[in-house]
Amino acid sequence: MVNALFLLMGRFDCRPMLTLDEVCEAVGYEKNTAYNDLSNGLFPIPLRKQGKRLFADVRDVAEYLDAMREKVKAAHTAHRQKMGLDQ
Repeated sequence: MVNALFLLMGRFDCRPMLTLDEVCEAVGYEKNTAYNDLSNGLFPIPLRKQGKRLFADVRDVAEYLDAMREKVKAAHTAHRQKMGLDQ
């Protein structure tokens, strides 16, 4: 199984830090939604400010993506079991 870290490292040239724009691209967030969630303390990935720009550690982004994948897989499995499709 390939985890998100390897995919992100390939996509973003093995850089350890991603800009907010890159984070939004990687996780499918609209930038305005990200700013709103940041203001409300709801953005799911830790960011740090460097100058005027926000950055996230690529490992934190990968951890978020992997957690979301597991959550979706569990919900999918539960739904299939409820429908009697997985016996």
